[in-house]
Amino acid sequence: MRALAKVLALVGAFGGATDLQACEVALVVALDVSRSVDKFEYLQMRDGIAEAFLHRDVVELISFMPGGIQATITQWGGEGQQRQAVGWTRLTDQSSILRFVERFVASERGFWMADTAIAEALVHANLTLSTAPKACRRRVIDISGDGIANAGPDVPPIARAITNKGVTINALVIAGAKPDPVSYFLHGVIGGPGAFVEIAGSYRDYSNAMKRKLMRELTPALAEID
Repeated sequence: MRALAKVLALVGAFGGATDLQACEVALVVALDVSRSVDKFEYLQMRDGIAEAFLHRDVVELISFMPGGIQATITQWGGEGQQRQAVGWTRLTDQSSILRFVERFVASERGFWMADTAIAEALVHANLTLSTAPKACRRRVIDISGDGIANAGPDVPPIARAITNKGVTINALVIAGAKPDPVSYFLHGVIGGPGAFVEIAGSYRDYSNAMKRKLMRELTPALAEID
């Protein structure tokens, strides 16, 4: 309980909204690199994210947004294993998106053989949101996963504390594991305005699922469409 209270205090300290709004969305893409993600699955996830951001529909949507968006990519595993793999980048057109993707593809995987500490991943993502250089109208954490938490604090109280500060938590879940990760993320992780779970049937479908999720994430009206 003491550890949970400490984590919740961190969430409260860094969860407040800012007044000036210079872009549409501040987006943290939080990638699961725990032991359940093998070498080849990580590459499918990495390349799928690159392909999704560079898809013409996503590029066009971002280009039309006043002020564009701000995006960053984090990686997470077990307790104390979180890192910002790509720093905050303002995306406004194809060139800026391409530079962002190139930095991500060139980055290293941060952790191997790690546990799955989803609550700590969310806390780290929320702290990362607080460091965004410009204020945005919406703040979104986009967390991926293929299994349930097996380390760290209980997830639902942490997720609620973050979403109560106006942050939306969405998820991209790779289906197939037992216990069912889709139900787990749907009922215990996501939350906030327009929150949803996007499902990939396997890592081979990650690129398509990521593209669908970005379109829904960046266009809130689409988030209500199942």
